[in-house]
Parts: sequence; C-alpha cells; structure tokens
Amino acid sequence: MTRNKQCAAYCITVIRCLLQEKTVPEIPEGVSLAELYDFSKLHSVEAMVFHGLEQLGPDRKDPVWQKWQNRADMLLTQSIVQLAERDRIFSAMHCAGIPLLPVKGSWLKELYPQIDYRQMSDLDMLIHPENAKKAESVMLRLGYTHGEETSDHHHSYSMKPYMELEMHLSLLPDTNAHSDYYDNIWKRAELSEYPGVYRLSPEDEYIYYLLHLQHHVQFAGSGIRSFLDSVVYRGLYPERNTDYLLQEYEKLGIASFAREIEALSDCWFVTGDSPAQDLEALQQSVISAGTYGTEEQQFRRQMQAVSTARGNAPATPLTYWLSRLFLPAEEMGKEYPILKKLPFLLPVFWMIRLLSKLTKHPKALLRHIKLVNEIGKTNGKD
Repeated sequence: MTRNKQCAAYCITVIRCLLQEKTVPEIPEGVSLAELYDFSKLHSVEAMVFHGLEQLGPDRKDPVWQKWQNRADMLLTQSIVQLAERDRIFSAMHCAGIPLLPVKGSWLKELYPQIDYRQMSDLDMLIHPENAKKAESVMLRLGYTHGEETSDHHHSYSMKPYMELEMHLSLLPDTNAHSDYYDNIWKRAELSEYPGVYRLSPEDEYIYYLLHLQHHVQFAGSGIRSFLDSVVYRGLYPERNTDYLLQEYEKLGIASFAREIEALSDCWFVTGDSPAQDLEALQQSVISAGTYGTEEQQFRRQMQAVSTARGNAPATPLTYWLSRLFLPAEEMGKEYPILKKLPFLLPVFWMIRLLSKLTKHPKALLRHIKLVNEIGKTNGKD
C-alpha cells in the first residue's frame, strides 16, 4: 500500500470510528501527523479527523497538532457564523417577500452529529429568477459584496471572513443534461419551520445531492467528504421511500452511478470492507481528487471533449484555447443575455470576455495556460 493510500485508509477509518462511536486505532507506522493533516484538509474532513485523533491523547506541543487545533477552532467558529448568517438571511428574505429554498450544505450540515463535522465552503439557496434584483438589494443591505459571477444560474455574494453564498436562479445550469428535471421544483417543495423558507423532501434532496455529485465526478472529480454525505443521509433516513428513489434514478439514468456511490461509501464508512474490484478505479480517483477535484482532471476532461468534437483528433493547447475563447453563440448568450437580441455583436463580446478574464483573474489564467500546456505535452506522448 502506498503512503497516500495508507494515509487515506487511516483517515477513513478515523471517520468511521467517530460515526460509530468506536475507539480510534493508533496512527500506523510510517504515516506522519503532517500527512494526515494535509490529506484530511484536502478532502475537507480535517475537523472530523481532528476530533477522532483527540482520543489518542496527542502531543499538544507538537507544532503540527497546534496548527491543526487552530484550524479546528477556526472551522467551529466558521460553522457557527455560517448557521447564524443563514438564519439572518432567511429572516431578511422573508421580510422582503422572497421565498427561499436552501440546498446542498445548507441542509446536509444539520444531518451530522456536530455542526463542524460537515464543513462547507458556501451556502446555496434557490430563489425565483424574478426576485434576483430584490434579493441582490437584500444581500447588499446585509453587508455582503458581489462575488465572482461564475455561472449563468447563480449569483455569488461574500462577506469576510467566513461567508460565501451562491443565490441560485435554477438548481442546474441549462447545459446540464438534467436541467429540465427541475423546471417545476418549487411545486415539490414544502414550507419548513422557517417562515418563507422551503425544503424538498429528504428523497428529493438526496437526488439533487447525487446529481450535483455526478457533475463533480464527471467534470473535475470529488473527494471523500461527498461520499460521507451519502452514509450520513441514509443512516438518518432509514425509512426513506426507496421505491420513489429507484424510480427517479431510472428516469434520470443515474441508477448505476447511485449504486457505485453507495457501495463505495458503505465500504469506507460503514463496514470497513475492501471495495470490490470494479470500484477500485473510482476509489483511486476520489482519493487523489480532493474535495472539489483537481484542475488537472478538469482540463483533461475539457480537452477530451474538444477532441471528441473534432472527430477524436488530438486536442492541442491551441485547439483547446480556441474552443474556450470563441464560445458558440448559444453559450455566449447565457453569459451575455444582450446577444440574444443583438447576435451580430458576438465578436465584440468574445473580446470583452477575453479582456475580463485577463484583468480580473490574470494569475488563474496563467496557471491554467501552464497546466493545459503540460497536459498537451503528455497527450502528445501517449
């Protein structure tokens, strides 16, 4: 077993023991505390692993442990602030007459035994598109500033030091194969205990979790935290409507994906058994990915898409960047709605988009260029 696999296996064991209230085993020989910290942080489970390792009576003077302690304290503070801000936003939106439907971490966090066990980078809430401007006014009045607009289906807001929020206009972007599934999502939602705040049924929340996870796995990869969510959800809802879930899985074409996710999750966090041979590739991909996958995986898959679009001709850095710079009119129209009325301005907005990327995120762009060039070199050797 490689050191990375050994480190991953131990972190997973610690989490499983914590969930099942069992004694955490000693750290294996050859695995350092620093490696455990780095791996668990990469997968956004460092708070849970920290609480598990506390059982072992660590050396509190160890610099790595002190760094981990500070990190755990910060994550607890962040969790408290996130939930308090979530409730403040709920109240402000209700006063403004804006219905909300929180999704993803906003409800997953509540399922864990302790609030800091389920780390989340941001809050996600769905609103009716016609309320976007009114919601913007509320968020600015609450002290938030505009974040980077990374998608045509959500608006980003932030407030230092801990708050990031995505206000969704739809649960999935138009480009997602399953976007139509959520056309009438509000009809499936019911009022929660919070005035003006809606929730999906546990089954529908889980389906959305799976669709969101599938997007991450296919696009850039996803880490072990997402698989932990599956176990926590299924443990808390043993009487869930499995007939409905299976029916929807078949309708969406995700039945096989759901089985794989749950099988690997159960091996890691329920039984401790070794995954079956057909899950080995998925296991390795998840362990190496980190919480949100890797940029390398993301760009490799994007370059493969370019190759497929060109009749499987090899994708070079040049063909990749041309495809990203000169997006099709339909895709550009989602980013710049004015093009739907004035399509002849498409070349102008190609240049506007390029200048925006150069001025707003020059370091990220340079990093991406370097990474794509490296992938192009390795592709040429295959």
